[in-house]
Amino acid sequence: MLRNLTVAWFLSIAALQALQPSEEALKKLASQVDKALGLHPGMTVADIGTGAAVQQPIRIAGEVAPDGKVVCVEVSQLYVDKIKARIDDEHVPNMEVVLGKENHPMLARAAFDAILVSNAYHEFTDPEAMLKHICDALRPDGTLVVVEHYSLTRRSESRAVQVKRHDIAREILERELTAAGFTIKDRIDPVFVNSPDRFRYLVRAEKTK
Repeated sequence: MLRNLTVAWFLSIAALQALQPSEEALKKLASQVDKALGLHPGMTVADIGTGAAVQQPIRIAGEVAPDGKVVCVEVSQLYVDKIKARIDDEHVPNMEVVLGKENHPMLARAAFDAILVSNAYHEFTDPEAMLKHICDALRPDGTLVVVEHYSLTRRSESRAVQVKRHDIAREILERELTAAGFTIKDRIDPVFVNSPDRFRYLVRAEKTK
């Protein structure tokens, strides 16, 4: 199901949530991400661009345990080391970390049931190459979920300008996914309200059959 909400609705919700996000709102966001990924025990999931947000893949690792696993991908050795330390501290046996490249996540071909790119797609310096490798890493019926930020009032600006603000509008993302061989299956826009003019959306896509 494809969902779009009006500008007026955006702003009314934003006014209510402009302060510190509630625990309930954060739990709802996590639940929507997990649902979009289709999590169940035994799945193999990649989290590309994990950064400091290690709690999300740790939660996912719990959902796919005991036989499933989560592979975190980072292009920074510093973050790779930090993620490994966190995994050890949390005693999560079904997680591992891969040092990727700017244009390649270094994931095995046809090995993943789902791939998550959360607040990291705008960091891709070569999105065309990255999407090709993500497509290759997914199994034939695999799912790609992207969560990103955008500004409601500035979403029509050029891609380059948006990326400088660490944003990317859904319309741009969906064009790039379609060009890379994905079919958009679902969207939630917004999926989370950060402030009166800053939102997150979620897009779920599959390989085009």
